[in-house]
Formats: sequence, structure tokens, C-alpha cells
Amino acid sequence: NYSAALDVNGLNQVIGFAEVTAGNPFAASLWTVDTSGDAVAQPVALAPLVAGQFAAAFAIDEDGRSVGQADDGTRLVAVLWANPAAPVTLPPLAATGNYAAYAISADGTLVVGSAMDATGATRAVIWQADGNGDFVDSPVVLPVNIFASSGVVSPFSAANGVARVDALEILVVGEAIAGNGDIHAALWRSTDGGAGFVPVNLGVDYVANAVNSARQVAGEADATLSPVTWTISELGVASAPVDLAAAGSAVAINENGRVAGWSEVAELATVWDGLTAKTLFNSASQAYGLNNDTQPLVVGQEGGQGFIKRAN
Repeated sequence: NYSAALDVNGLNQVIGFAEVTAGNPFAASLWTVDTSGDAVAQPVALAPLVAGQFAAAFAIDEDGRSVGQADDGTRLVAVLWANPAAPVTLPPLAATGNYAAYAISADGTLVVGSAMDATGATRAVIWQADGNGDFVDSPVVLPVNIFASSGVVSPFSAANGVARVDALEILVVGEAIAGNGDIHAALWRSTDGGAGFVPVNLGVDYVANAVNSARQVAGEADATLSPVTWTISELGVASAPVDLAAAGSAVAINENGRVAGWSEVAELATVWDGLTAKTLFNSASQAYGLNNDTQPLVVGQEGGQGFIKRAN
């Protein structure tokens, strides 16, 4: 009845969610396609934590592990599917409150998202795998001290994207509301393998959605509702945002610097190669993810249905 395709990897695996029957909870979904984007098998439902309850997959790594959110019977929790039939709940930040996993690094060792803390505030968090590749430790809250205002700490933050640059450097991007209520695009950078993260303010009235290992960030200008990108230097210094269009949003960026999102007030699914834009539909649509091909497979939603198309 309804579907959305949110991410695709180099194995041509697509994840997202679907409402199979109108009125039923969303089911986390996995589609496998060929190099042209045509289906090669029936879609697979990633198992929920509780039969018949909500589950959605938001991101997939290069080995096919997916992360997202599912109903555990008492709250919505962050989930990892290393096996489609065996979801694993990621450790919580607090005993109560919802939390979610929004992105996973290409190698599957880092997961980021948001989680409610013991005070009821939503915080940007990161889970880091142990030496066996398992996520056994509680997530680490990413610092928001630079977003305090007049002694008021940030009441909200969320991590939307993550990339491992090398063995020591990790970049996380997202958003944080300042103590005065202003929304800021946030970058969290670690240069010690994830032992500590330093926050960087990418600008007021912006949101950062994705980052790649080349230190390129994609996001949105909240004030103008337009897609933008930033470039981060080797020292962690951010460039000024670059506008890709007068309206829209940049949601994903691959390792070649290709950006996916949507443009124009009408919201047309779009892929950018530098400042060159290619729209994928002439009707309302959004592109949510793309793989690392030089002519990437792009996934998203158009007309209430998930899509996959190759961008030339």
C-alpha cells in the first residue's frame, strides 16, 4: 500500500519500510536489485522485535547490516539487523524513553542516532562496536556544550550521519538546538578513534544530514529550505555552506561526492554532481540515498511508493 526506500549499498541492497496492508504498522524491508535497478528477488521483511508491530530500517552498511527503529512492546528502540530474521536491540541510553539509529558507517562499526536521556531530553548519540563487531556498550552522548546560551544547555540534539575517515578520525553530523532555541547544523569530530568528540558549529538555521570519508557534508538551510554542502578541512575547519539550489534538501552524499535529495518548491528527486543537478522525476518525489557507483543507484519515494533509479 505504501513504501519508502531510504538507503542502498554496493551490493545493490535497498532498505526502508513498507505498509503492506493499509492501516497495518510499517514493516522494515529489504529489496535486492541488479545493476540496472531491477528487482532480482521478492522483498524481504526484516523481522520486527514484536510480531505485527512497527519496524523501519533507515540505513545499510556495505556488508548488508541495517539499522533503524522498532517497537519492543513498551517503547521504540534502536535496532540492528545483521540477519534479516534476527534483529538485535542496541543498548539504551536510559531505562525509559524512545531512541533510534539513523546511520551506520560503511564498515558497520559505528552507529549514530538519538536517544532520550534520564532527564527526558533527546540527545545525539553514537554506538561503537567492540573488537568482535558487537554493540554491547551503552551509546555515548555527543557533546553540545557549544550550543548553550545564557547558561541554558541544548534541549535537543540528533546525529544523522557518520563516516570513518581513517583508523583515528571519525565524523558525525546532525543538528542541535541552542539554549536560546536556534537550530544549528552540528559536526562532531574525533581524532582518537572515538574516545572523545569535539563539537563544531556548522551554522545557525542549518541541519546536517550526511557525511562521507572525504569530509564532505550534505544538509539543508532551515531558513530558506534549500540544499547545501560543506567541506571539512583536515584540521576540522568547516567551509561556508554552498547552496545547491534555491529550494530543497540534500539528504545523502556518497564517497564520490554525489549528493541526493530534492530540489524546487515542488520537491523533485534530484542528484547533484558538484553544482550540476539532475532531476529524476517531474512529479513530487524525494531521493534519500545513493550508492558509491560513479553513476549511482539512487533510492527514494515518489507517489507513495519507493523507487530506485540509476543516475547518469
